[in-house]
Amino acid sequence: MSEQPDLVIAGRYRLLERIGAGGMGHVWRGRDERLGRTVAVKLLHSPVGLPDAEADTARQRAMREARITARLQHPNAVPVFDVVDHEGRPCLVMQFLPSRSLQDVLAEAGTLPVGAVARLGSEVAAGLAAAHDAGIVHRDVKPGNILVGDDGTARITDFGISHALGDASLTSTGLVTGTPAYLAPEVARGAESTPASDVFSLGSTLFAALEGAPPFGQADNAMALLHRVASGTVSEPRVSAISPVLVRMLDADPERRPSMHEVARSLSDGAAGRTVAFEAASAHTRVLPATPATPATEPT
Repeated sequence: MSEQPDLVIAGRYRLLERIGAGGMGHVWRGRDERLGRTVAVKLLHSPVGLPDAEADTARQRAMREARITARLQHPNAVPVFDVVDHEGRPCLVMQFLPSRSLQDVLAEAGTLPVGAVARLGSEVAAGLAAAHDAGIVHRDVKPGNILVGDDGTARITDFGISHALGDASLTSTGLVTGTPAYLAPEVARGAESTPASDVFSLGSTLFAALEGAPPFGQADNAMALLHRVASGTVSEPRVSAISPVLVRMLDADPERRPSMHEVARSLSDGAAGRTVAFEAASAHTRVLPATPATPATEPT
């Protein structure tokens, strides 16, 4: 059965209007018929490029990751209310929040002012810090997984789901799926994702919001980009109030990156105009010279 308005999922969630689409699936504004509330319903695509057995394992993993995420409650993390199966496809039921993804915001604006990036970053870092405290690693922090509400509040979403479905990774057949542009170097080299990997990916995301592109650049050839990420050689961010914390977040050595709590505090200081105190980048961090650019300014 195809997705269509008025379809009822799991005998409870009625689809009303499709409000988003991406590589992982479609997002609908829906209604919880039992509780009488508006919800966001995300119907995930079946994994592509995988043998049937691996695809089934990926679906089960996505369901498990979503159930784990449902334990997390934080103002800067989109809550998951329910996880159900629809014709063999995982389906996430989440809080409905009028918002746009940071990816869409950047596609329109290009870059954001330093203060806006610091404020947004501190909020997302706070949500991720709470997740790390609960033993949850996001594994796919990127602009498309950050929602900016109509009130300006930033929230992180899709914990572990795209990773579970094989996004931004190598399949058993050697196919690169998704974009590796925001991956940490150690993950691109095959290591398991950790809280430190989330720190790097958030740093890459904030770098893109300031500079207009992620620190490893962008390429149509996903395999070539994956190799570039694995090298750990990043472009240096322009000098700004938050560049010290960005450089530390993008350290090639996971052990030298700050914790997500440190990131949240430092970016909060930057957003408030306070001095961001961070030691210089380690010898492990390999940076390329920054491209001259006109510093972003706050709107008057």
